[in-house]
Amino acid sequence: MQLRQILSCLAAGSSLLLGSAARAQVVDVAPRATVYLEPSKTSKLLVINPSAALQVTPTEWLDVHAGYEADIVSGATESLKGGRLSPVDIVSSATDFKDTRHQVSGGFGLKRDDTKLSATYTYGTESDYHSNAFSVQSGTTFLQKNTELTLAYGRGFDRVCTSGFSVNDSVSVRTALDSSKGCFTRAENRATRKVDLDNFQAGWTQTWTPLLATQLVLYGALQHGFLENPYRGVVIAPAGDEALENHPENRLRLAAALRGKYYLKPLKTALSAGVRLYRDTWDILGQTYELEAERYVLPDVRVLVHGRYYTQSGALFWSDDYTGGEPQDGPRGQYWTGDRELSPLSNYLLGGRMLFKRNGDPEHRIAGVMLSFETSVSFDLMRTHLREFTWGGVKPDDTLAMLLSIGVRANF
Repeated sequence: MQLRQILSCLAAGSSLLLGSAARAQVVDVAPRATVYLEPSKTSKLLVINPSAALQVTPTEWLDVHAGYEADIVSGATESLKGGRLSPVDIVSSATDFKDTRHQVSGGFGLKRDDTKLSATYTYGTESDYHSNAFSVQSGTTFLQKNTELTLAYGRGFDRVCTSGFSVNDSVSVRTALDSSKGCFTRAENRATRKVDLDNFQAGWTQTWTPLLATQLVLYGALQHGFLENPYRGVVIAPAGDEALENHPENRLRLAAALRGKYYLKPLKTALSAGVRLYRDTWDILGQTYELEAERYVLPDVRVLVHGRYYTQSGALFWSDDYTGGEPQDGPRGQYWTGDRELSPLSNYLLGGRMLFKRNGDPEHRIAGVMLSFETSVSFDLMRTHLREFTWGGVKPDDTLAMLLSIGVRANF
């Protein structure tokens, strides 16, 4: 009864705001919570991601949307006890850390017949990173709505906090950030660097038969500016000298993804398969392969299971040891990194989702106020294989991750 009263108040408030423009479906509310956990013995990581999205449709041709999400991060850094990256004995204990990122967004969408246009602005802030971004997307359907083409562009203007080194300082003497204290202030030991992001996307979705549909997506991104992790130092000399990791200032990323879905009537199951190829100017080649199956187990309940395999080569300047001099190939002395996501690796993901959805109508609303209601829960397990990356010659144990997500969505 209490839930019904709350939902009734929400619907009544929306009606007052929209006045005579209120229609059968004018408000869409979608809260969600996701938990990401790496249960490592030495460097645990926990990320809690609550979010909520709201969309109001006062007329058939206009919608206004807003969203909020947060990343609540806590964990511990890896502890090191010596290693082959330095002849000097290194003994350190894991250091606890906590941080919270807040992100708000808002925008609008326009729709006329078979054409639509939307625009969104997003602002994000955390103790050591500020982001501003806008995106626009357009799409159209034709051939009896069996073909859809979409175009999207996004632009990001980000700022990252670093230690207070000068741009004229040699990269080998730049130090990593020890904490976010003093970030985005006039503190002499802190500085702000720019990160500019451009994202492009084009999509083609085609329904070939009532049972078969495909989608092709082309993606491109340009990154410019400070692309390092300001906290990550790398040992670059046999004596154990450490410097802030040093990445190229520019990166072009390209990807193409093809996905198909087929409804298998004898099994009453929708089967999906996809492949994605990735390449960038840092010489990383990535490949992703996915399989998915989904079916109704009850009139209102769908169950989905999926699996994914991903593999990539390392960046051109990747090395697990930057102290041994120039290699036969690759500019090891010009750039260095401690980012394991730039090393040769592969990972496997298995998981599933259960979704409950019930539809009502203006005359028979769910709980008296909702036109539709759905809730879902999903769980994924991912294992990463790091082919070369080590912590001072020791293999990391934080290669297992679990992802739990719970969401609710209601239309009023």
